[in-house]
Amino acid sequence: MPHDRTLPESVVHTAIQWQLRLDGTDDRQALRRSIRDWCERHPDHALAWERLCDLRGEFRSLLDTLPDKDMALPVLNNAGADLHRRRALKSLLALLVGVPGGWLAYKHSPLHADYRTGAGEQQRLTLDDGTHIQLNTRSSLDVRYSDSERRLVLNHGEMWVESGADSGYALPRPLRVEHRFGHCEAGQARFLLRDHQGDFATLWVEQGEVIAITATGQQQRCASGERWRLGDFAITPLATPTQPPTAWTRGMLVVDNMRLEAFVAELARYRSGHTGCDPAVADLRLSGVFQLDHPDALMDDLGRLLPVEVVWRTPWWVRVVARA
Repeated sequence: MPHDRTLPESVVHTAIQWQLRLDGTDDRQALRRSIRDWCERHPDHALAWERLCDLRGEFRSLLDTLPDKDMALPVLNNAGADLHRRRALKSLLALLVGVPGGWLAYKHSPLHADYRTGAGEQQRLTLDDGTHIQLNTRSSLDVRYSDSERRLVLNHGEMWVESGADSGYALPRPLRVEHRFGHCEAGQARFLLRDHQGDFATLWVEQGEVIAITATGQQQRCASGERWRLGDFAITPLATPTQPPTAWTRGMLVVDNMRLEAFVAELARYRSGHTGCDPAVADLRLSGVFQLDHPDALMDDLGRLLPVEVVWRTPWWVRVVARA
């Protein structure tokens, strides 16, 4: 079943409603469970949600024209919105539903970020100032350099950064890395920045020092070896990971006593479509070093490592359940 096929408009409307509710709730975890259950009911649901998540991360200007959370749901069911909003919704539906050329045109349009990766892809970059960057799966980055500053914008996903010396300038320009919850400033440093599906971001400093600043102006100096959670209003410390979170830069997923549900969620980032885990097996534990270059084969291996069965409905809809 092709991944770029046409979707029923009713399914797309429901996916948008889920996203709008997610934007307006204080209990995202519970609502995400409901969304996961909806995605698992039919492959069309999973595909519509995946397309919407891609658009959320990479096409914010279109989505920002939709009504706010207090207006959005009525707008989806009534024609009383202004023309500008209705046009935006029509464009969004066209991209998601898959009218002839719509979705593929979006996926290959020049409206994308300067650099992006799809599911399972990684990309290495060396910028003019000597900064080295590696983008992880499903990530996008804009580079905005000028004579006064070096500005990187992580639209979504994950990136590893080793800041360059900027030797072409007598006084090195400050390096500023923006994300949806604020920005980070660094001199000579190596660090990892990840956007967690728009809920929060995490920063892990491998070497040097990074200053994290929220959108509201709160600042935190983050030292080598430290890991921090970055939100709209707060920066909070996280436990030091038992395994360096940079294993993906070498094509590996390294886990130590990880819950199966968390493992499957992590693996889902590296493949297209819906990847789910039944609650009955969610608390099983897994340790090991896994290669990320063949995530589908890795899914199948779970049945040999744990008392589970991997159920495939289509090549892009898979669920881990208890072994019968």
